Amino acid sequence: MEELFDVLDEKGNYTGKVETREKCHKEGLWHKAVALCIINSKNEVLLQRRSANKKLWPNCGI
Repeated sequence: MEELFDVLDEKGNYTGKVETREKCHKEGLWHKAVALCIINSKNEVLLQRRSANKKLWPNCGI
């Protein structure tokens, strides 16, 4: 099953269009993404490493 994204305009407004992840990335269509930072009581930060199979920034620690 392909992942579908809501397409946004340059200001972050919904356009009413839905496209596949592949089409959004191929055509540079705007869509939402999420990043999360987790810091524990020792001020240690949990880092996420992207999958080696990702097309964009594989193995990147974010």
